[in-house]
Amino acid sequence: MKPLPLVPFVALFFSVVVSLNAAAPFPGEKADYHGVPLYSFNIGPDKVLVLVPNQPLPAKAWILAPSLYNSENPAVANMARTELELVKLGFYVVAMGPGNTFGAPQAIAKWDAVYHEITETYGLNKKIALMGLSREGLSIARWAAKHPGKVAALYMDKAVCDFKSWPGGKLGLSKGSPKDWASLQELYGFGSEAEALAFKENPVDLATKLVADKVAIVYVAGDKDDVVPVSENGARMQAEYEKLGGVFKMIHQEAEGHHPHGLENPSAILNFLQYHYYGNPEPTYQSVSYGPHAKQIVDFWKAPSDKPTPVAVYIHGGGWGAGSHVDPGHVEDYLKAGISVASVEYRFINESTADGLIPPVKGPMSDAARAIQFIRSKSAQWNIRKDRLGLWGGSAGACTSLWLAFHKDLADPASNDPVSRESTRPICVVAHAGQTSLDPQQMKEWTPNSTYGGHAFGVKNFWAPETRETILPWINEYSPYALAASDAPAIFMTYGTPPALGQDEKDPTHTANFGIKLQERLQALKVESELVYPGAPETKHKTGLEFLVDKLSQP
Repeated sequence: MKPLPLVPFVALFFSVVVSLNAAAPFPGEKADYHGVPLYSFNIGPDKVLVLVPNQPLPAKAWILAPSLYNSENPAVANMARTELELVKLGFYVVAMGPGNTFGAPQAIAKWDAVYHEITETYGLNKKIALMGLSREGLSIARWAAKHPGKVAALYMDKAVCDFKSWPGGKLGLSKGSPKDWASLQELYGFGSEAEALAFKENPVDLATKLVADKVAIVYVAGDKDDVVPVSENGARMQAEYEKLGGVFKMIHQEAEGHHPHGLENPSAILNFLQYHYYGNPEPTYQSVSYGPHAKQIVDFWKAPSDKPTPVAVYIHGGGWGAGSHVDPGHVEDYLKAGISVASVEYRFINESTADGLIPPVKGPMSDAARAIQFIRSKSAQWNIRKDRLGLWGGSAGACTSLWLAFHKDLADPASNDPVSRESTRPICVVAHAGQTSLDPQQMKEWTPNSTYGGHAFGVKNFWAPETRETILPWINEYSPYALAASDAPAIFMTYGTPPALGQDEKDPTHTANFGIKLQERLQALKVESELVYPGAPETKHKTGLEFLVDKLSQP
């Protein structure tokens, strides 16, 4: 087959993907902050600073902080490093200082305005994480408690959990700060010190609300801290959280006092926030390499069991040019069902092209295949069953999952590499809003305004008939529909809108037309399949989670 021009088209495609995901429509001044775009603008009378990631995490995840910490101040330089590392992970970091307001109603109101503007005007996620140090702990914990459903996690660094400790100095260890204690009472509107001491909405008092709202907390404590002693603050919060069954991770700095704040190596904090932001626990094994490329990694959550467990493997979407493996979702549900979970990262199309792979989609798809083999090769160490492995994914991740389900097994029994000897075939697949075909002719027949697919093969004029003839061998190799056969495993597909075959669609990339046509094919092949969309005929399983748990739990 005659090679087609690849790099210019792929580079153009990827630049569009990055710009769509990374561009932040923030107003005001733009500056460079240690290599990160920094926007500065006002919300009401208050200045807001926003650090913008180059490659945002799914759903525009963000952190609200009371300050953009000064990297040149030794007391908070580690906090500044943590903020920058969060941006590198893909978080937006939004900083707005409430001032020395000790979590008083004034502070809550200021952050209310920031939250509303950032989510409603600029489209960041409705769910946030907050971080803060020392007295800022009062503000972040109290804001979280007053906004159920909006906060996923808190990072509290040597943070005040009871103002009777600091600035009050009334619990025996902290000397407190008389000046700040007087200021706090005035800001809260207390009529007397006795009223302040009787106040029942300190962070430690709010643990019940925070746990009920599933707010996870990571707390850094200085064991020699005599300003905000851990025994009067973080340890009490931890005890309440653990009594109530909440997630609370305590990180002790045995030799440290109140300063410096933060960790020189913030990886423990970063890991906690990036997983708990999406409601998932931290993996049993994180970023395990299954290949030489930095993107060839897998996270694994081990289900507690004396016997080997089934395993559900997640392949994320994002057009093979965006997205992240850190948000598989439903991890706790699978673990409770006795099913271990793995989440796969892979090379994007631009990285595949840079590595010389043709067509570009070969990179993400072959990476997923190798990851499945690698996971199976870990069966003894990870206590999993090779014969009970299922896949789920969304959009491009769903397309890859279907490709693995239909493609002939890529195992090489004669290989000297034990990983290569493992099977690539799953026993079942859940595909959310997946593209079931990469054939331009089929896609135009099913949905006339189709636009998706050309980037997979790195070609211009993807929709021209003569182009299709040239890339037909690639279509036959990588399009799920073309590979479907009678030995395919059970398939469960979901779409958010009803099908409209032969008509233009509002979202042609994720239309249920893909599902209708593949199900027709599977029914003709007598392959078990279920298709869910608004108004669809009733199916045996209502959700992909229910389907996977059922299939994987069978003997």
